[in-house]
Amino acid sequence: MPPSLPKTRIVAAFGKRAAQAGPSAETGGPDATLEFAAETAVATRNPELKAVRWREIATGAFLVLLVAASAAGTYWKDRWQSPAASSSGSLRIESDPAGAEVRVNGAARGTTPLSLTMAVGEYTLTVQQGTNVKELPVVVANGAVTVHHITWTDGSLAATLETGSLSVATDLTGGLVSVDGGDRGATPLTLRNLSAGQHRVVVRVGGATYTRTVQIEAGSTASLFIRGAAGTTPGWISIASPVVVQVFEGQRLIGTSDVDRIMIPGGEHDLELASDALGFRATRRVRVAAGQTVTVMLEMPIAPLSINAVPWAEVFIDGNRVGETPLANLPHTIGQHEIVFRHPQFGERRLTAVVTLKEANRVSMDMRPR
Repeated sequence: MPPSLPKTRIVAAFGKRAAQAGPSAETGGPDATLEFAAETAVATRNPELKAVRWREIATGAFLVLLVAASAAGTYWKDRWQSPAASSSGSLRIESDPAGAEVRVNGAARGTTPLSLTMAVGEYTLTVQQGTNVKELPVVVANGAVTVHHITWTDGSLAATLETGSLSVATDLTGGLVSVDGGDRGATPLTLRNLSAGQHRVVVRVGGATYTRTVQIEAGSTASLFIRGAAGTTPGWISIASPVVVQVFEGQRLIGTSDVDRIMIPGGEHDLELASDALGFRATRRVRVAAGQTVTVMLEMPIAPLSINAVPWAEVFIDGNRVGETPLANLPHTIGQHEIVFRHPQFGERRLTAVVTLKEANRVSMDMRPR
């Protein structure tokens, strides 16, 4: 076997040829082919060069496999993480009374009470109950529950200017009432959203029929009392409550707390005051004197409220600082509360929450930028 060429000679030969080749070294001309053949022949005769050559080939193959594995890992990571990357929150809409139509960005979504899971973003919420319409912007935050409780105490301006209420009572309970030819229920009774102007009211009680013409003024409550066989003079009850409640007597709805007062026959009455949206019910026994108004005071019970934020936040409820998250089982009266979250880096977020007796009250907020 002929002796191997020294390494220094091989390097010098390649260096010399590269210097002499000029453009042919880049274009792969005949000199380049001769060089490759010479190098292969030398490597074949020299085991040390052969081992180096195989290490270079193995290193190149390993790098190719590593790049391919990295690309595949990135692809599957994106595939697996894409569902988790999507962000959403919850929007709950309640109204008193329930059954109001809900539209989000003009699309009908159902009636109150209604819970929706929606993508993070800003929306236009429209809630309509009869002639009352309330439209407001809402923000759905990632991982948070945004609650809006709609009451009609302030009503829409148009409804306030165009409608009024009528309270009808008789000295014998259970009188049947019709207004403008339509049956409306049994006394004692409060009717809302009657158009301003004159209305024909017919009351049937104690075997007799009474017909009256009543003038309804916009934004106020008219009272009508029919004295039958008992011959008593009516009185009124006024409900002082921080939330709107319905007033029942003998399972009959006689009015709501958002009217100034409810006319009722004189004497003793067992009343039930309720808000289904809040899970609240209470009973009161009142004695109504003829021509007098009895005020019924209601204090709302306490329910626990838990608040959390990501990563954390300073919390204010109805303008009062209550601490930093996480906050568990804070005692708060049932009803609607404004909650403000503040973070030194991520700014301020706020939402309206309704504390109820019906279920666990939990509120969360993601403070991170969206």
